[in-house]
Amino acid sequence: TLTGTFSGGSGVVDNGVGAVSTAVAKTVSPATTTTYSLTVTNAAAARAVAASACALPDAPKGAQACPVEFAVSYHLVFVVRGEKGMGGEAIDVNPTGCQSVTGLGTVREAMSSIAFFRLLGSAMGLKNASYLTFRGAFRTGS
Repeated sequence: TLTGTFSGGSGVVDNGVGAVSTAVAKTVSPATTTTYSLTVTNAAAARAVAASACALPDAPKGAQACPVEFAVSYHLVFVVRGEKGMGGEAIDVNPTGCQSVTGLGTVREAMSSIAFFRLLGSAMGLKNASYLTFRGAFRTGS
């Protein structure tokens, strides 16, 4: 079962799933291990998150020690048809380890901006989002 949560846009899941509504489960039965991607179209949110990512401070120069964590990360692609500078730029948000945002031409520090995670959560339709909303780890169950 796949369930996407988003607001202010329309969602489509690849691999034959098609259009989805927020918080409505879709049953899938893949024959093999399959990765699904949810694409949410919302031009205003894309502009806001991209602008916020560009406003984050650059990461410090030189060597840095970061904790090694095998945890979640988020790959976001910003596309607004017909808008200069929004033709498919991508950022990767890593809310664990060094807590950085890469892409858009530089490496930026996400941990110093709580507002970034609030905006990202809002764009994804999450209420009261914070850094902790996005921090997590993959776990294997027994």
